[in-house]
Amino acid sequence: MAERFILSNNSVRKLINGRIVRIDEQTTASLNALTKKQKAIRSRGIIIADAQENLIMQIDKQLGQHFFPLSMIDYANVAYQNARNGAPFPIISVDSHDVLHCDFACKDCLSGAGKNIEKACNNYNFNLPIELYKHMLQEISNYSTKRGFHNVRFEQSGEGNPDLYKSRAKLIEFAKQKLGMGIVYVSSGSKLDNSQLSSLVENVDFIRISFPGISPEAYQNYSGQTSFTFKDSIKNLEKIISERDKIGRKETLLVGVRATLRPEHENEYLPFVRLLNEVGIDAIQLSKVLIPDKERVDAHPLKQNEINNLLECSALSNSYFGVQVPHDLDFLYYGRVIDKNTDFPVTCYSAHIQPVLAGRDLCVCTKSDVMYSSQYSFGQFTGKKDEIESFLSPENFKKTTRDLPRACSSCCSIFDNLLVHNVVTLTKMLNRDLQFWEMIE
Repeated sequence: MAERFILSNNSVRKLINGRIVRIDEQTTASLNALTKKQKAIRSRGIIIADAQENLIMQIDKQLGQHFFPLSMIDYANVAYQNARNGAPFPIISVDSHDVLHCDFACKDCLSGAGKNIEKACNNYNFNLPIELYKHMLQEISNYSTKRGFHNVRFEQSGEGNPDLYKSRAKLIEFAKQKLGMGIVYVSSGSKLDNSQLSSLVENVDFIRISFPGISPEAYQNYSGQTSFTFKDSIKNLEKIISERDKIGRKETLLVGVRATLRPEHENEYLPFVRLLNEVGIDAIQLSKVLIPDKERVDAHPLKQNEINNLLECSALSNSYFGVQVPHDLDFLYYGRVIDKNTDFPVTCYSAHIQPVLAGRDLCVCTKSDVMYSSQYSFGQFTGKKDEIESFLSPENFKKTTRDLPRACSSCCSIFDNLLVHNVVTLTKMLNRDLQFWEMIE
């Protein structure tokens, strides 16, 4: 295992056999010089310690890119202040699904290219004039600022292709320049025009491009379309990297790729990762996808050759290039069902700190049967000032989440919930000062 260091407030320590150890000044200076982006690339979890730097808990199943441009420490500090002082939860992050339509028809798309939610929701909700959309973001920003948190993370991922929102460039500029939000953009990139691309490169903190397949044949097969090819996507990435470097944002704009494990990819992972390294991508996430209907996860074990291939990919990681592979290299797919409900915290913390925008509705989470149900909508934005305060009033929050998470058989934010749950529980149980360290390799 690579050496693990922990960082917090310009302090650097080393983690050795569960002990927090001081290190030399030269290494400390070197690690303190890492940019926020470099830390996210190398991030492997969070450490909870007491004021005397005694290790209390180590949480490994968290990666910094998931939170970027925020960090796990931001989440931990919000949880800590809530448990210690009764501070109200702000919204830390909001994930916006604002487009129903898609030019792709990916085989394992949970949204069905927007069709699933289209059947369940009134299309009017997804009619988002730019001024209403700005109002929604302003309400979210105001809500958090009143509760002591600035720079809300704003992720745009569509229910379809977010490139298709015509006012995307203006929206991103408003969110970044007027509200100071940390912007994340997730897309295939297939419909980015020059104006959108320029706005992304200038204002976004994290651009993540999705690859349905990692070879030309698999890309065409799994994307369900032929007009935008694997080669087109690579050229698109090259353009993003070129524009980013041209305006001097190499150290601040994280450009990543998400690709999926596939039966056809057995010998393709390493060539794909090396290609993207040459292109100049910062980070790659090679992830499992949800098990196809009526199949069993254990019917699709990863072959030893695939495991070795993925481990070789992971070994290419450094301060400038990160390759994330699944925590468990056991099966090709994963299942979302959690057998023991006791694995859930008793409170749905993600509903507090990272609700979801589904069109005009502010919802509990992105899990399909929740996001598609008006039962789990805190409220629908209409343009009235401070309307979010009624959405998230204690009474309405309790009513909207009254059967959550007890009624959940799975959770799309289980690790985020557990992170906050652990901090809250430890703070109340130990009744002493805690400090948080981000773990990097």
